[in-house]
Amino acid sequence: MRNLAEAPGPGREWRTSRTFRFGVFELDPRAGELRKQGMKIKLQGQPVQILVMLLERPGEIVTREELQKKLWPADTFVDFEQGLNNAMKRLRAALDDDAESPRFIETLPRRGYRFVGSLNGSGNSSATQGKTTHSAGVLLPRTAFGALAVLIVAAVLVGMNFHGWRDRLFARSPKPQIQALAVLPLANLSGDPEQEYFADGMTEALITELGRVASPRVISRQSVMQYKGSKKSLQEIAGELKVDAVLEGTVARSGDRVRVTMHLSQAAPEGQLWAQEYNRSLRDVLTLQGEIARSVIDEIQVKLSPEEQARLTSARPVNPEAHDNYLMGMYQWNKATTGPELETAIRYFELATEKDPGYARPYVGLADAYRDLGHPANVGGRPSNETLPKARVAALKALDLDPSLGEAHTSVATLLAASWDWPGAEKEFRLGVELAPNYAPGHAWYGGYLASLGRNDEALAQYNYAMELDPDSYWYRIQRANALLISGRYDLATKEYDALEEYWGVGMAFMMRQMYPEAITAVKKSIEHTGRRDPMNLGLLAEIYGLAGSKPEARRLLDELKEKAKRVYVAPTTFAQAYIGLGDRKTAVDWMEQAYEDGDEMMSLAKVGPVFAPLRSEPRFQALLRRMNFPE
Repeated sequence: MRNLAEAPGPGREWRTSRTFRFGVFELDPRAGELRKQGMKIKLQGQPVQILVMLLERPGEIVTREELQKKLWPADTFVDFEQGLNNAMKRLRAALDDDAESPRFIETLPRRGYRFVGSLNGSGNSSATQGKTTHSAGVLLPRTAFGALAVLIVAAVLVGMNFHGWRDRLFARSPKPQIQALAVLPLANLSGDPEQEYFADGMTEALITELGRVASPRVISRQSVMQYKGSKKSLQEIAGELKVDAVLEGTVARSGDRVRVTMHLSQAAPEGQLWAQEYNRSLRDVLTLQGEIARSVIDEIQVKLSPEEQARLTSARPVNPEAHDNYLMGMYQWNKATTGPELETAIRYFELATEKDPGYARPYVGLADAYRDLGHPANVGGRPSNETLPKARVAALKALDLDPSLGEAHTSVATLLAASWDWPGAEKEFRLGVELAPNYAPGHAWYGGYLASLGRNDEALAQYNYAMELDPDSYWYRIQRANALLISGRYDLATKEYDALEEYWGVGMAFMMRQMYPEAITAVKKSIEHTGRRDPMNLGLLAEIYGLAGSKPEARRLLDELKEKAKRVYVAPTTFAQAYIGLGDRKTAVDWMEQAYEDGDEMMSLAKVGPVFAPLRSEPRFQALLRRMNFPE
């Protein structure tokens, strides 16, 4: 049977413009709006077109061939089978329908689909041709109007407020209160496993874009990526992440085009709130991210400040190759734990800046990667005095290109702190968390800054909020444990370190309580877990052995560090720890002065770090603290 939606003349006009009502749902094909008991559920693209085709022919089979011909022409770059299955899943989700026991849409294997529900009304003035009349969206024969008029008059006579009754009957359901939101990893529908980085990058970009407003709280990338390919239900995921709603979808990329489908679902009671499909040029991908974010914010009725509105509409076109290199750089940076891995990320960020010098985010990536490359914890890194100047140039360039980027302000703040400009760093940290309130690393780095100054309660508050945004983050929990250690809460710190199996932290906590045998056992356990490649573990163990009176063991470890320094960079603060244990405070201070010259990041703990406590009575060390501008 020919599809009436394609038929010419009045029949076609009537079919495409009518409003369909079935069960608790109402579909307006012209607006592309599906409502459930008054609540709007947007469907666009293939799902709404499939639904219209089914509703136009209730009880009849709409074949797969018809669907393919109309909705997936030959030049479409998404595989038909995959695209159809995805569209039907979205449609069933919107209708709360089940393929096994359908209320509305029946699947006929290898043939097509059939609408099996009951249509209980429609409305269109052009279709009625004078035979029917509208009343509050319901079609009524003219002969029924006399009876309706009598009923209305009677209601008025007995004091019934008809207008109030009408308003209550047709009032929209209130929007749900969404306080916390998770963006689940977008599924890669490109048919190319090598495009996973692009899907992951789009996921992170949406998290970042939504995170530019204060509410709702948006869960960070690290915590959501564990659900990539997960079979857990929406309610299970929402419960584990402590969120009210979940945003999920798919991304398909081909050539210079990208197609994205998104669904926003409430966790309790479970139900779809919004759905949309987008097809864009890759040059407009930044604009697309902002558009999706604005749609989600609008759907949950968050009131934005003028500044937040401006941030969500400030995107510019971007060179597709530059964006591609930026996403690959972020993919590498997120998983990097060594110097060579960070240098791979740096190369991708640099390529992005070459392709599009006006694109700000790759400069933020460069700044963060260069800063991390100089951190003593990254084996195979470089001296900070080599990496920090490059990081500083990149961060300031990002800020110059886009002053609204909270991540850029945070990067600048970390670099100001590394150059001992504490007031300047605090100003930038505050700007960073204001402009990107859901950027978990921003809160965590601000926490580290506060801990360096001994402002431990403030530091713990920042770490706690970072963990709300990223509850699965290992690093934030370690940083919080460090803050507990610095504040002298050794029992709590030990408990945190032990739960994380970070035995070097357990060892430090025991060392501070002069429980040296327990400290040695803990740090040896850490070395067993990580191997002897981490110089910081060896330096800590040397310090503990020395303090415990085992000088030969401490010297043996010091010799091992010297040999290691011939092959990889070993931070001066690591040597200082070993000499502290040996009781050679003069040499230890020599190494701390070298650490100051190198820009060793561990120097930020010179005033409060427990491993450096034995040096704080030394006049030269006190002079060093003054050079670092620590506030009194």
